[in-house]
Amino acid sequence: MSPEEMESIARQVCRALLETDPDIVAIVQFGSSVYAPEVARDIDILVVTEGEGRGEEYELAVEGFPVGVDVIVQRAGEALSGPLGRGVKVSGRLLYGDGEVIERMVMDVPVPTFDEARLMLLNADEYLRMAREETEPVRKDGHYRTAFNTLFDAARLAVMAYLGTEETRWGSLRRRLPRVFSERFREITESLHVDFFYRSSYPSPPEEEFKKWRGVVEEFIDDLERESRGDVERNRPQS
Repeated sequence: MSPEEMESIARQVCRALLETDPDIVAIVQFGSSVYAPEVARDIDILVVTEGEGRGEEYELAVEGFPVGVDVIVQRAGEALSGPLGRGVKVSGRLLYGDGEVIERMVMDVPVPTFDEARLMLLNADEYLRMAREETEPVRKDGHYRTAFNTLFDAARLAVMAYLGTEETRWGSLRRRLPRVFSERFREITESLHVDFFYRSSYPSPPEEEFKKWRGVVEEFIDDLERESRGDVERNRPQS
């Protein structure tokens, strides 16, 4: 789906939610539908409300759109943390409300680092080891699938690290990968996350395929880090 189509759907979702709950103070779109809409399988939406939240009504409001919509509800004033906080801080796009409300909610959330992405590669290695040692077929397949998906997670963390490199006010961070990296991330996502993990259609022997894709992801992380450093140098004020 094109970035324009994804943004249009997100705006329609926003209007549908606002019609459902008058106590909503902010709506944020975040995740891959913002920074890599071409590969996104759904839209992640954070609803911040001063009321109790209307979970079932929200779900009904977002039915029938061309892509799935995941709605997460948070009370106004409550801090965000963990993967949700990271996703909102790094890739959040304000659809409705005051950005300062969201800024306060994510102010203490750390941005992922490229070193964290590389550690995820080691986690993938461990799942591969578990797959090699497992004799039960279903569990063995599960470990292989998780190994491939953990490589995808490493690439995704690197994307978040890149998007969060600039030290700027919330709402002013990079919102989209450069085209060359977007195309590479799409290939990584479609192969590792969709084909190998969701569809369990990884090639045989899986060890050789894992080795190939580990190299692809590691190079992707390194290139993104170099690009981010270049951006920092280009944006640094001249003395």
